Amino acid sequence: MQNRKHGFDAIDRRTFVRRTGAVTGTLALAGCTSTDDESDENESDRSGGDAGNESENEAGAGDAALPRQITVEDPPEAVYLPTHRESMRTLEPVEAGDYAVAAMLSYPHQFWVIAGDTDDAVERTTPEEARGVHVMFVAWDAETGTVLPVDEGVQIRIRQDGEQVGAPRQPWTMLSQEMGFHFGDNVGLPGDGTYTVEVTLPPISTRKTGALEGRLDERATATFEFDYDDEFRESVVSGVEYLDEERWGERGALEPMEMMVTGEHDEEDGIPYSTLPPVDAYPGTLLLESDADDENAGSDREALETTDLPRSGDAAFLATLLESDHRLADDGQYLLVSPRTPYNRAPLADMSLRATIERDGAELGGAPLEQTLDGEYGLHYGLSLPAVDGVEGLEPGDSVTIEIESPPQVARHQGYETAFLEMPPVELTVPESGA
Repeated sequence: MQNRKHGFDAIDRRTFVRRTGAVTGTLALAGCTSTDDESDENESDRSGGDAGNESENEAGAGDAALPRQITVEDPPEAVYLPTHRESMRTLEPVEAGDYAVAAMLSYPHQFWVIAGDTDDAVERTTPEEARGVHVMFVAWDAETGTVLPVDEGVQIRIRQDGEQVGAPRQPWTMLSQEMGFHFGDNVGLPGDGTYTVEVTLPPISTRKTGALEGRLDERATATFEFDYDDEFRESVVSGVEYLDEERWGERGALEPMEMMVTGEHDEEDGIPYSTLPPVDAYPGTLLLESDADDENAGSDREALETTDLPRSGDAAFLATLLESDHRLADDGQYLLVSPRTPYNRAPLADMSLRATIERDGAELGGAPLEQTLDGEYGLHYGLSLPAVDGVEGLEPGDSVTIEIESPPQVARHQGYETAFLEMPPVELTVPESGA
């Protein structure tokens, strides 16, 4: 996670304008750049995809205010390339208390909400009104740049000429390939004009550690303004770019938006993407899949990519055992589990995980892991092993089973709606040699 001052004061307004084209200018997501490493990671698993046939979403078809919204008919149960890149207008970031917020606006479009862990629990949401916007924003800690990927009851209020438009609403926590974790929803608007959006950010009750400990405890309100008119509608609709049809449904992911900072470079400016650190940034003993050959585990660690990690429901699981001298450990070992998207390393939030430990085939004990926000390692799920009855510490050869009691309860944009749902347990082993 970016360890630097990352509030808007530090972003530098002229740099932000240069990167986005113009303040409140339109950003077409086409043509995002990436490094060779990013491209390799994002495209490494495409050969296993099942490209499906498209079917047109009637909510967008035939409505001049909306572009065609096409879905893949039979996508793989995994992360896959969507049919298009959306277009949006990016507003100038603002600061509010400890928080910084960057808002983006697009046309009303479909997304998927999750309520459970089966296919039946996935519900596609299509726009009820063509006239309106899809409001999105990323919130982060202004001091560290850590994106805040947790659902704590954020609220938005929309006003026009001082009068509130509709009722206050709680935006969905969302995951998209180009924006990572963010908040968003479709909002109908009564007509053209200038609108003000108030975003109320509550205190973060999720366990916080490191540079975030003891902070983000105050409620704050961020406000931004936008114009809704023909120019806006034309710009966000005409900016949509459709991918080559042959690639729809391939395993892989679009790269993060060009103006978002992923931590892959030394860039200081931009909007932080919710990228988790790479595998080799985590200390401790990396747990291996139970059937993995651990003879060369230690020497290979620096070469490991997120795509090499154990998976469940196509989520990649990094699990490392920190010793008692690490700051996250209290009086014994600490198990850190970091589930993430396989290509862009976005965190998978609001899961329910439980670890069970076995030695020589006998169960020693088990306990839930606590969702935690850390200023260095971002969102993860942690367990202090002394808190588990019967477990004083892990030894080489011990088995650790991570059971996913509830998958990430986060709405998804196209390309994520079939992944991270049915998630079997992840079977891991403490290697004989340090990994």
